[in-house]
Amino acid sequence: MTKRKWKYCGIIVFIVLITTSGWLWYSHSRPEVRLSGEAAERKELEESLRAKDKQIDFYFHKVNELIHTSKDQLVWDMLDTEEYKEILEEYNKQYGYMDEDGIPKTETLGGYRYKVRESIAEGYNLLPKYYGWTNVLMSLDTKEFRDLNTLYDEHFGEGIPTEQIYGTMEELIDIVNKSVKEGRNLLPEYYGL
Repeated sequence: MTKRKWKYCGIIVFIVLITTSGWLWYSHSRPEVRLSGEAAERKELEESLRAKDKQIDFYFHKVNELIHTSKDQLVWDMLDTEEYKEILEEYNKQYGYMDEDGIPKTETLGGYRYKVRESIAEGYNLLPKYYGWTNVLMSLDTKEFRDLNTLYDEHFGEGIPTEQIYGTMEELIDIVNKSVKEGRNLLPEYYGL
C-alpha cells in the first residue's frame, strides 16, 4: 500500500506542478502583466501626450476659426481704408505724425483704435509703451520723457536738446540720471553736442 500512496502522491504533485506552471504561463503572457512598472509608466505617459496633442489640435483649430470669422482686420491690410485714416487723424491731432512702420504687423484695427483712444484719454502717448518703441524721438510725447525733461531742466536750466539726441530712451534716462548724480551735464559728452 505504500507504493500505491507514493504513486498517488506523485500523480497529485505532477498535476499540481502542471496546473501551476500552466497558470503562471497564462498569467504572465497577458499584456497587462507583462509590462514592467517602467513600461506601464511609459505607456501611461504616451497616452497622456496623445490626449494633450488632441487638445492642442482642437484649440488650434478653434483659434484659427475665430481668427477667420473675426471682423477685425489687421492694420496693415487696412491702410487705405477710411476707418484707418480717421484713427490716424485722431492720433496726429494729439501727437503729430506717426510712421506706419512703428505698428506691429500683427496689430488689429480694433486694437490700434483702442490704444490711440486710450492715449488721448490719458493725455499722453501710450503707443511707445504698447509697441516697444525705444527710440528717443518716438518717445517725445510720453509722460516718461516729459518727466525726464523736467528733471533735466531743474538741474541744468534748459530742456533736453531733442533735435540732437539719438539712440534709445533707456540710454537717455541713464545719461540724465548720471548727470544729475554727478552734478554736471553729460549730454554733450555722450551725444557730441
